[in-house]
Amino acid sequence: MEQDRNIRVVLFDLGNVLVDLGDISEMHAMLNTQGEEAEVWLKWLQSPTVAAFDSGKITFDSFAEKLLKEVGSSADKEAFKASFKAWPKGLFSGALDLVDAVKPEYHRAILSNTNAAHWPRLMDEMGLAGKFHSYYASHMVGFVKPDDAIYQHVIHSLQVAPQSILFIDDNQVNIDTANALGIKAFRVKGVDEARRVLDQHGVLSH
Repeated sequence: MEQDRNIRVVLFDLGNVLVDLGDISEMHAMLNTQGEEAEVWLKWLQSPTVAAFDSGKITFDSFAEKLLKEVGSSADKEAFKASFKAWPKGLFSGALDLVDAVKPEYHRAILSNTNAAHWPRLMDEMGLAGKFHSYYASHMVGFVKPDDAIYQHVIHSLQVAPQSILFIDDNQVNIDTANALGIKAFRVKGVDEARRVLDQHGVLSH
Protein backbone atom coordinates (compact mmCIF):
# COMPACT_ATOMS: atom_id res chain seq x y z
CA MET A 1 0.00 0.00 0.00
CA GLU A 2 1.22 3.50 -0.69
CA GLN A 3 2.84 5.19 2.25
CA ASP A 4 1.04 8.09 3.87
CA ARG A 5 3.80 10.71 3.83
CA ASN A 6 2.32 12.68 6.73
CA ILE A 7 2.47 9.92 9.32
CA ARG A 8 5.38 10.02 11.73
CA VAL A 9 3.97 8.31 14.81
CA VAL A 10 2.25 4.92 15.14
CA LEU A 11 0.26 4.98 18.40
CA PHE A 12 -1.09 1.74 19.86
CA ASP A 13 -3.79 1.16 22.44
CA LEU A 14 -3.12 -2.08 24.36
CA GLY A 15 -6.32 -3.73 25.63
CA ASN A 16 -8.15 -5.72 22.93
CA VAL A 17 -5.61 -4.50 20.34
CA LEU A 18 -2.30 -6.10 21.41
CA VAL A 19 -3.38 -7.47 24.80
CA ASP A 20 -5.99 -10.17 25.29
CA LEU A 21 -8.28 -9.05 28.09
CA GLY A 22 -9.90 -12.45 28.24
CA ASP A 23 -13.52 -13.23 28.76
CA ILE A 24 -15.89 -10.30 29.29
CA SER A 25 -17.95 -12.43 31.71
CA GLU A 26 -15.32 -11.75 34.39
CA MET A 27 -15.99 -8.04 33.90
CA HIS A 28 -19.72 -8.70 34.22
CA ALA A 29 -19.15 -10.55 37.49
CA MET A 30 -16.94 -7.78 38.89
CA LEU A 31 -19.23 -4.95 37.83
CA ASN A 32 -22.63 -6.54 38.47
CA THR A 33 -23.61 -5.86 34.85
CA GLN A 34 -25.43 -7.63 32.10
CA GLY A 35 -25.82 -6.58 28.52
CA GLU A 36 -23.76 -6.00 25.42
CA GLU A 37 -19.98 -5.94 25.64
CA ALA A 38 -19.96 -2.35 24.33
CA GLU A 39 -22.30 -1.29 27.17
CA VAL A 40 -20.07 -2.89 29.79
CA TRP A 41 -17.04 -1.08 28.38
CA LEU A 42 -18.92 2.21 28.42
CA LYS A 43 -19.85 1.64 32.06
CA TRP A 44 -16.19 0.93 32.79
CA LEU A 45 -14.99 4.05 30.92
CA GLN A 46 -17.60 6.20 32.68
CA SER A 47 -16.87 4.96 36.20
CA PRO A 48 -15.38 7.75 38.36
CA THR A 49 -13.55 5.12 40.44
CA VAL A 50 -11.92 3.55 37.37
CA ALA A 51 -10.93 7.00 36.11
CA ALA A 52 -9.38 7.87 39.49
CA PHE A 53 -7.32 4.65 39.55
CA ASP A 54 -6.37 4.81 35.87
CA SER A 55 -5.19 8.40 36.29
CA GLY A 56 -3.03 7.46 39.28
CA LYS A 57 -5.08 9.36 41.89
CA ILE A 58 -6.00 6.48 44.21
CA THR A 59 -4.30 3.29 45.42
CA PHE A 60 -5.17 -0.22 44.27
CA ASP A 61 -6.70 -0.93 47.67
CA SER A 62 -8.86 2.19 47.60
CA PHE A 63 -9.89 1.39 44.01
CA ALA A 64 -11.11 -2.08 44.98
CA GLU A 65 -13.05 -0.75 47.96
CA LYS A 66 -14.69 2.11 46.04
CA LEU A 67 -15.50 0.15 42.87
CA LEU A 68 -17.20 -2.67 44.74
CA LYS A 69 -19.25 -0.09 46.62
CA GLU A 70 -20.01 1.85 43.40
CA VAL A 71 -21.49 -1.19 41.67
CA GLY A 72 -23.13 -2.60 44.79
CA SER A 73 -21.06 -5.78 44.79
CA SER A 74 -20.58 -7.91 47.88
CA ALA A 75 -17.44 -9.57 46.48
CA ASP A 76 -14.50 -9.93 48.84
CA LYS A 77 -12.02 -7.09 48.32
CA GLU A 78 -8.89 -9.24 48.28
CA ALA A 79 -10.49 -11.75 45.91
CA PHE A 80 -11.50 -8.86 43.63
CA LYS A 81 -7.95 -7.46 43.69
CA ALA A 82 -6.45 -10.83 42.77
CA SER A 83 -8.98 -11.31 39.98
CA PHE A 84 -8.47 -7.75 38.68
CA LYS A 85 -4.69 -8.05 38.69
CA ALA A 86 -4.89 -11.28 36.69
CA TRP A 87 -7.47 -9.90 34.28
CA PRO A 88 -5.24 -9.14 31.22
CA LYS A 89 -4.55 -12.64 29.96
CA GLY A 90 -1.48 -11.92 27.87
CA LEU A 91 -0.50 -10.68 24.44
CA PHE A 92 -2.46 -11.80 21.41
CA SER A 93 -0.52 -14.14 19.15
CA GLY A 94 1.55 -12.06 16.73
CA ALA A 95 1.33 -8.85 18.79
CA LEU A 96 5.08 -8.35 19.18
CA ASP A 97 5.68 -9.31 15.55
CA LEU A 98 3.26 -6.59 14.49
CA VAL A 99 5.03 -3.96 16.61
CA ASP A 100 8.40 -5.11 15.25
CA ALA A 101 7.04 -4.84 11.69
CA VAL A 102 6.52 -1.06 12.00
CA LYS A 103 9.19 0.54 9.80
CA PRO A 104 12.11 1.97 11.77
CA GLU A 105 11.53 5.55 10.59
CA TYR A 106 8.28 5.74 12.59
CA HIS A 107 8.06 6.66 16.24
CA ARG A 108 6.29 3.78 18.01
CA ALA A 109 4.24 4.66 21.07
CA ILE A 110 1.63 3.26 23.46
CA LEU A 111 -1.43 5.20 24.65
CA SER A 112 -3.28 3.09 27.16
CA ASN A 113 -5.77 3.49 29.98
CA THR A 114 -4.04 1.31 32.52
CA ASN A 115 -3.09 1.29 36.16
CA ALA A 116 -0.48 0.41 38.75
CA ALA A 117 -1.85 -3.14 39.09
CA HIS A 118 -1.57 -4.01 35.37
CA TRP A 119 1.35 -1.94 34.10
CA PRO A 120 4.20 -4.07 35.56
CA ARG A 121 2.62 -7.20 34.09
CA LEU A 122 2.22 -5.55 30.66
CA MET A 123 5.82 -4.36 30.60
CA ASP A 124 7.70 -7.24 32.19
CA GLU A 125 5.63 -10.40 32.10
CA MET A 126 4.25 -9.70 28.60
CA GLY A 127 7.48 -8.23 27.28
CA LEU A 128 6.25 -4.85 26.01
CA ALA A 129 9.08 -2.97 27.72
CA GLY A 130 11.67 -1.74 25.23
CA LYS A 131 9.44 -2.31 22.20
CA PHE A 132 8.29 1.30 21.91
CA HIS A 133 9.94 4.73 21.88
CA SER A 134 7.29 6.35 24.10
CA TYR A 135 4.86 5.02 26.69
CA TYR A 136 1.77 7.04 27.63
CA ALA A 137 0.15 5.13 30.44
CA SER A 138 -2.87 6.92 31.91
CA HIS A 139 -1.88 6.32 35.54
CA MET A 140 1.52 7.92 34.88
CA VAL A 141 0.43 10.94 32.84
CA GLY A 142 -2.57 11.69 35.07
CA PHE A 143 -5.20 11.73 32.31
CA VAL A 144 -7.45 9.05 30.83
CA LYS A 145 -8.96 8.41 27.41
CA PRO A 146 -11.30 9.69 26.04
CA ASP A 147 -10.44 13.07 27.66
CA ASP A 148 -8.94 15.59 25.22
CA ALA A 149 -6.16 16.22 27.74
CA ILE A 150 -4.45 12.84 27.27
CA TYR A 151 -4.28 13.28 23.48
CA GLN A 152 -3.01 16.85 23.86
CA HIS A 153 -0.36 15.50 26.23
CA VAL A 154 0.83 13.05 23.55
CA ILE A 155 0.82 15.71 20.81
CA HIS A 156 2.81 18.18 22.92
CA SER A 157 5.17 15.56 24.25
CA LEU A 158 6.01 14.26 20.77
CA GLN A 159 6.04 17.74 19.21
CA VAL A 160 4.11 16.58 16.14
CA ALA A 161 1.00 17.69 14.28
CA PRO A 162 -2.09 15.64 15.22
CA GLN A 163 -2.50 14.47 11.61
CA SER A 164 0.96 12.89 11.68
CA ILE A 165 -0.24 10.40 14.32
CA LEU A 166 -1.81 7.10 13.25
CA PHE A 167 -3.75 5.75 16.25
CA ILE A 168 -5.49 2.40 16.73
CA ASP A 169 -7.85 1.67 19.63
CA ASP A 170 -10.76 -0.72 20.29
CA ASN A 171 -13.22 1.78 21.76
CA GLN A 172 -15.22 4.03 19.44
CA VAL A 173 -15.46 6.83 22.03
CA ASN A 174 -11.63 7.02 22.14
CA ILE A 175 -11.45 7.06 18.34
CA ASP A 176 -14.07 9.83 18.09
CA THR A 177 -12.13 12.13 20.44
CA ALA A 178 -8.85 11.50 18.64
CA ASN A 179 -10.41 12.15 15.21
CA ALA A 180 -11.99 15.37 16.47
CA LEU A 181 -8.49 16.58 17.38
CA GLY A 182 -7.15 15.78 13.90
CA ILE A 183 -5.45 12.48 14.73
CA LYS A 184 -5.84 9.67 12.15
CA ALA A 185 -7.64 7.22 14.40
CA PHE A 186 -9.17 3.84 13.57
CA ARG A 187 -11.13 1.33 15.60
CA VAL A 188 -9.64 -2.16 15.55
CA LYS A 189 -9.96 -5.31 17.60
CA GLY A 190 -7.07 -7.74 17.71
CA VAL A 191 -3.83 -8.10 15.79
CA ASP A 192 -5.31 -8.97 12.37
CA GLU A 193 -7.49 -5.84 12.21
CA ALA A 194 -4.61 -3.74 13.54
CA ARG A 195 -2.28 -5.14 10.89
CA ARG A 196 -4.80 -4.39 8.13
CA VAL A 197 -5.10 -0.70 9.14
CA LEU A 198 -1.34 -0.24 9.56
CA ASP A 199 -0.74 -1.95 6.25
CA GLN A 200 -3.26 0.31 4.49
CA HIS A 201 -1.18 3.29 5.62
CA GLY A 202 2.09 1.78 4.46
CA VAL A 203 3.80 1.81 7.86
CA LEU A 204 4.73 -1.90 7.97
CA SER A 205 7.89 -3.37 6.50
CA HIS A 206 6.54 -6.94 6.15
